[in-house]
Amino acid sequence: MKLNWGHGVAIALGCFMIFILSLLFMAGDTGGMVTENYYEKELHFQDEINAEKRANALTEKPEILVQANGFLVQFPTSTKDDFKGDIFLLRNEDETKDVKTSIRLNDKKNFLIPSVKLIDGEYELTLNWKENNQTYLIKKSIRWISQ
Repeated sequence: MKLNWGHGVAIALGCFMIFILSLLFMAGDTGGMVTENYYEKELHFQDEINAEKRANALTEKPEILVQANGFLVQFPTSTKDDFKGDIFLLRNEDETKDVKTSIRLNDKKNFLIPSVKLIDGEYELTLNWKENNQTYLIKKSIRWISQ
């Protein structure tokens, strides 16, 4: 059987389709959404912007210190008793490695995220708190390297 140019085009097209499909299956999981309730969060985006502006305007801001035993979040000594807050450490590559916890300050106005909860790599830290009926928000990238 003699092959003509039509057979060659069909073979080339078939090989190309097999190549594209193999790339698709080898790529595996390319990740998902960062958050499940994306549209709900979008509605409150202006509130987040306002909370960040209030946090940036503070004269005494909370400090995040990297220590051998974890991340130490140090709030100013002027922090009020009606304080409530949350810390969220987001790992972009795997949501099972995320850390979310409520903040319970000790006498020195500190809070420690222990190193046993942390895995080496980059975290997107979101620190939000409410004090004097005002919300505050700090977002920053932070890197953990176990020691």
